[in-house]
Amino acid sequence: MTKVITAETIFPSKLTPEARKNLSEILFKVHKRIFKGLNEKDFDHYVVNSPAKVTKIFIYKNKCNEEIVGYFAVHRFEKRVDDKPLVIFRAEAGLVPEYRHKNADIYFWFKEAMKFKIVHPNEEMYYFVCPVNPSVYARFAKYMYKAYPKYDCIIPPHIKKLMMQLADEFDLKIIDQNNPFVRKVGWITQATEEERVFWQSCNNPHVRFYIDLNPDFNKGNGVLTLMPLTFLNLLISFFSFFMYYTIKKKIRYNLHRLSQSSQK
Repeated sequence: MTKVITAETIFPSKLTPEARKNLSEILFKVHKRIFKGLNEKDFDHYVVNSPAKVTKIFIYKNKCNEEIVGYFAVHRFEKRVDDKPLVIFRAEAGLVPEYRHKNADIYFWFKEAMKFKIVHPNEEMYYFVCPVNPSVYARFAKYMYKAYPKYDCIIPPHIKKLMMQLADEFDLKIIDQNNPFVRKVGWITQATEEERVFWQSCNNPHVRFYIDLNPDFNKGNGVLTLMPLTFLNLLISFFSFFMYYTIKKKIRYNLHRLSQSSQK
């Protein structure tokens, strides 16, 4: 399968109103192949014309024919919570089904977060998301050294309080008072049958935790997820991510060589 690449990086604020409108229309056509439950006006508000201080969009394209197959929009918000300045990163990402599981969004998110942290080392920063399918949540939970909630960690009271405050700040409506981490998002992943079977039968503890916490994710419900963007958390997480793919790549290379040798 052809790999996904980023052919273009766009700052919507630098475009003319007409160019932003065209960009939004193009990306919404791709979005409809990935999600349902969101109209074009709301998509434009969340992804292209976000009220964030800075928005950066990566356009994913098929390497062969330059067809747009997905997007990753990163937003930087500056908030005051309990009279304390915070930098909050949020994002929306989507890849058409045949290109999923490439982890392209994780790589670009790591890069953006690390770049900003290096330039602003004293800023208190968080990445705040509300994934609407188990695989997205599981990738963050797997690679991030500290991410809340997780099946194997206890959430500190101050972190839980901040998560509830940010959920209200970003208008993520609560569904059940007894389950405050599950919120109404409205985006519904158009999952393939293979993905549905995988989610229901998967033994991955992060996937199982997500589904147990949010069994109605196929109705557009997401799980509040917060990741502190400290140097320690970013460095440990990036090292884990890098080592995993380095080892995986080496194993595949060695298996390929063994396969070729056996055919001689």
